[in-house]
Amino acid sequence: MGAWGNFVGKNPSIDLLKGVLILLVMGGHMMELTGSHALWLWIGSGFRMPMMVAISGYLLNVTRTRSAGARDLIARYGRRMLLPWLFAAFIYMLASGEPLRWTMPLDLLFRPPFHLWYVPTLFFLIMLTRLLSFPPIVLLAVGAPISLSIMIGFGVNHGPLGDSIFSLDSRFLRYTVYFFFGMLLAERSVSRCYGPISLAVAVLGMLWWSGLYDQPWKPAFVPARLLMCLGLIALLPALSAMRLHVAPINAIGRDSLFFYLWHPLVMAGVMMTGAGPVTTLILSLLLLGAGNRLAAQGGLTALLTGSRPRRRGAPVLPPAEPLPA
Repeated sequence: MGAWGNFVGKNPSIDLLKGVLILLVMGGHMMELTGSHALWLWIGSGFRMPMMVAISGYLLNVTRTRSAGARDLIARYGRRMLLPWLFAAFIYMLASGEPLRWTMPLDLLFRPPFHLWYVPTLFFLIMLTRLLSFPPIVLLAVGAPISLSIMIGFGVNHGPLGDSIFSLDSRFLRYTVYFFFGMLLAERSVSRCYGPISLAVAVLGMLWWSGLYDQPWKPAFVPARLLMCLGLIALLPALSAMRLHVAPINAIGRDSLFFYLWHPLVMAGVMMTGAGPVTTLILSLLLLGAGNRLAAQGGLTALLTGSRPRRRGAPVLPPAEPLPA
């Protein structure tokens, strides 16, 4: 999302997928804001964030992450990822009327509210990759049981891992299996013959997950979601080879950080006009698109909002390094 840096290659199919996932996130949050419930919302909530995390692992340049100087790496991610997140967090705190507390910086970093958990979680996983210099297969072998324990312990919900002010949100560790699986797929070439198998696994998991809609928590949630998500993630190499492009959705995918950070605020503002869910979603997309173009014109506004800066007089091109989900 945004110009986050340290990601390899550029592929329109991945941008397209990120754009679709952002649309699913916005649609899901729209339904949640209006108190609506639907099967498609349940299915989307099962795979959209695991896929976004997995894409980030798939696109991560592991060699560069581990070879770059610590100061350069933190500066790059601080500028491209953490600074827009911190600015957005400040705006959301003001808008929510949250009282100021001395623990607020720790709360924001370790237990972020609203949708703000994704950026520090992703940064945590990237730094974990740097600190643990093991091959992706080893990281996956270690991360998978950790993810499973969190999934079983918290179910479909989330919460802090303890009572300390330094306790992490459970989502910091829930998504390790998806991130490292994405890294593994990028490292190893996958034969196309596995595509139908991956698709079958994803469909099986999706059907199983769909059958659990509106059910009380049960252990079956974990394997159903894993099958659905891992099957879909395993299709990333095949999707990358297709080079698909749908201009408006690709544009959202390339600027996914901006859309992700600001969509709840914009949707809440539109809802205050009395607009219905569909109208709110459409108007929010239009306003976000316009706001993104305006923010991209200035260096400081682009930096603070997570928009990709554009050169005046030059065509808008995909960034040299694709962005995480």
